[in-house]
Amino acid sequence: MTDDADEFEYAIDESAMERGCDLWFALAPGYVEVPFRDLFADPESAEGARVVEAVESLLELVPQEQQAGFLEQLAQARALTSEMRREGVVSFAIGAHEGDDGAMLESVVMLARREIPWTPPKLAAAQAATARKNALPIAVVDLPCGPGAFTESLVELPAEADSRQRSLYEATAYLPFPDGRNLAVLTLTTTAVGARENYRDIHRAMAEMVSFDNPLPEEFKARIPESEVEASMRAVFG
Repeated sequence: MTDDADEFEYAIDESAMERGCDLWFALAPGYVEVPFRDLFADPESAEGARVVEAVESLLELVPQEQQAGFLEQLAQARALTSEMRREGVVSFAIGAHEGDDGAMLESVVMLARREIPWTPPKLAAAQAATARKNALPIAVVDLPCGPGAFTESLVELPAEADSRQRSLYEATAYLPFPDGRNLAVLTLTTTAVGARENYRDIHRAMAEMVSFDNPLPEEFKARIPESEVEASMRAVFG
């Protein structure tokens, strides 16, 4: 964010400039996207270098005494890579924020894309929210990208050896594509249950940034490469 509270600066990922992109969103400050599809890549490769860069960025957000635990969380995410792909996850980010007491609060944000039978978007959002077991539907609302539905849940995690039982807070937004055949699912999870009201606001703000129309300024849209069909037509017709 800039010095002017009404102005924000954004880093544009290269994927947002791809010709076939049809889903855009923005991560809130404090989150770093992990290129989970490249987690198994050779560190010497371009893909592996992106992973190393992402991990280094994450560690900059975490106090040194908490970095070991943070890396363990990342290792657990690495083990879930295959499952994430099956679930249609297209973006995975880890967040680190300082709590009121100075403690480091961790959270995870995932964006998934699912195919659904054709359904009117508003109905698709409501059906997805009410179909989720153990989740409390909050609201079906109109967002900048269209209708969306929100749920949240509080799950008790199995107690680990020599540790007390923990809870997991999860906030989910169901955002149907305009074609009624696809569904974007934005999920935020954290064990910092005491800060769930703040995380609810963060999640809602990110859901409001989701777009199915390219939201980039015109000067950036102009840099998007032509498709092969467009290039061929321009070559023929000028």
